[in-house]
This record gives sequence, structure tokens and C-alpha cells, in this order.
Amino acid sequence: MEDLTLDQLKGLAQQAANPSISLFLPTHRTGQETQQDPIRLKNLLRDAEQHFLNSGMGPREVSALLQPAQALLNDSYFWRHQYDGLAVFMAADNFHSYRLPYCVEELLIIAQSYYVKPVLPLFTNNGHYYILAISQNEVRLFEGTRHSVGQIDLPAEIPTSLNEALKLDEPEVQLQMHTGSSPGGASTGMFHGQGSGAEEKEAGIEHYLSLVDSGLKKTFREQQAPLVLAGVDYLLPIYRRVSDYAHIMPEGITGSPEHLRSEQLQEQAWPIVEPYFRQAMEKIMAQYRQLAGTEKAADNIKEIVAAAVNGRVDRLVIAVDTQVWGLFNPDTGEIVYHQEGQRKEDHLPLLDFAAVQTLQNGGTVFAVSQDEMPTKSAIAAVFRY
Repeated sequence: MEDLTLDQLKGLAQQAANPSISLFLPTHRTGQETQQDPIRLKNLLRDAEQHFLNSGMGPREVSALLQPAQALLNDSYFWRHQYDGLAVFMAADNFHSYRLPYCVEELLIIAQSYYVKPVLPLFTNNGHYYILAISQNEVRLFEGTRHSVGQIDLPAEIPTSLNEALKLDEPEVQLQMHTGSSPGGASTGMFHGQGSGAEEKEAGIEHYLSLVDSGLKKTFREQQAPLVLAGVDYLLPIYRRVSDYAHIMPEGITGSPEHLRSEQLQEQAWPIVEPYFRQAMEKIMAQYRQLAGTEKAADNIKEIVAAAVNGRVDRLVIAVDTQVWGLFNPDTGEIVYHQEGQRKEDHLPLLDFAAVQTLQNGGTVFAVSQDEMPTKSAIAAVFRY
């Protein structure tokens, strides 16, 4: 059970196996509804089993293929530690399950590659954000979308309080503070008997927040999601000073967050990040319309897929409620595709493929409904050159 990273998404998109099974289902964090979650998975696995038996696969082979997912059905720990959605990818020699911080529809896709569109919102630039609720007594990290938010597990190396941070590596802290340097190289002042009481306190807090920021680097690696800070007034500017994460929102949630539930944090965070997402979306739509009809933009799927593979796509917009299946020849760049409803098991989901290639080459992806697309096509791109 993992939280999906961009590197893992790239790996999933590059794996080709026949058959490749992709399963998605809504899950629950707490309450009686959690008892229904393994039943949903069981029903999807039954559908997959029937598909393979009908296609001529032997019962033993089917059982071996589905066994890793079947093993989850009675894993109570697994179901007690879910978020709002679950993605399962499996083939003959590999199995992956990932928690999602948003709800997904029940879906089973069997093809020759994994179907990753339902997990793309984790990496697109419209609606995915973090909240870091921090005080001297606790640290909590939340991952949110427009419609949901949930607390996520902190890396083990992150101290959970100021007191813990100052006890963790006392000799190292003394050395750093006596030399006036922090992990980020900035001057911290002195403590342990040097300087005023206020200076000592700020130095300790700065060290604490530096440890928190360092511990979050793996979580935020390759992320472009905005981060909303929640905490009392004096903590937020210190965290901004020690952190090098480029997407901290200038406005934060001020006041002690210790007694705020996740839903209350989301209510205050969404108005902070919503203008950021709206402006980013308006900018790409305006940019596309301005460049439409030139060599710097396109809405032709064949041209865009080839450009994405070659690293030419700077910004990509895809329709989340449409899919185009087809074949792509990387040697010739040739694409054969069919509209939704005409899929064959050896076909790739071309919109997903273009999105992953764009992300892999440092581009930005926006996933919107077909009605919000700047063109009648299910895909549009602005090129780097």
C-alpha cells in the first residue's frame, strides 16, 4: 500500500504486459462504509475472472493472476488505512496498489498496458494541493482536491513536535546552533545559553521547521502542487524562510490548527488555492487560443502524441471524460486510433500516454471535462518549439 509518485506513474505507463489489469474503486477512511470497500474490490475481481474465463484462460492461470488482489480482501489493516480512492495495477509478474486522496468511480480495464487516467489528477495542475498544519506540539500533512481532503502519513524522520526535534540529535543541534548554521545554510542565531531567550527560542523553532521541511522533500519531490501553511502567525514566516519548496502559497491559515478537523482546514484552504488554479487554467486556455493555427499549438492527437514523446509539449490539456484508444509506433511516429467504444485489448489509451510523456519531459498537464476544452478535440497542446 503506497502513495503514488510521479516516478512510479512513469513506470506504470511504460510497462507493457498482456494482460494488464487496472482496477479503481472508491474507499473510505473511517466509519461503517469501510466494510463495503473490500466487497467492491471482490466484485471487480469477479468481473475480471469472468472475462478471462470467457476468453479461454484456464481457471488455475486466472487464480494465479488475480491472487495478489484477492489477498487484500481479508487484510483488515489494509482497509483500515485507506484514503478516498484505491488504484490497483497488476499483471503476471507485478502488482501495485495506491491510495488516492479523492474519490474515483468503480472501473475495470483489461488491456496490454495499464490505464492511468484516474490517477492523473495527482499530477495535473488543476485542483491538487497540500495543507501543512504545524504548531510547536504537532505536525499534520493533508492532501486535498476541490471536493475532498485527507490526512496523509508523515515520513518517519519528521519530528512531531518542537520538543522531539530538540531531543532527536542533541549533539548535532548543539554544534549547528553554536556555529550559527541551519541545515539549509542560513544563520539561525544561538541557543544553549548564548544570546537572548527570544533568540534561543527562534533558533530552536527554526531548527524544528528545517527538520520538518527536509523530511517532506521526498513527499514533495517533482511536485508542483501549491502548499498552504496553517499555523500561528510567528511560525509561518519562519517556515517560508527555511523551505525551498517553490509552491508555498503567500497566504496561509493563521491561528492554532491543533483543534481544526480536516474539513475545517479544507474550507479555509480552498479559497486560498482556487484563484491559483483558476488563473493557471485561464492562462493556458488563452495561450492556446492565441497560438491556435500556428506551429506552436495543435489539437490533432497524432501530432501531439509524437510531440509529447519528443519532449516538445510544454502544456497539455486533456478531457478526463473522453478516451481515445490506438496504437503508437515509436520508430515511425505512426498512430492508428479509434474513438471511445472501439477499443481493442492491444490498444493504448492515447490521452493517458500523451499526458505521461508530457509529465516525464517536464511539461504541465491540465485535466478538464470535454465541455471545458478550448477546442472540440479531446486533446490540445502548446509546444515549446
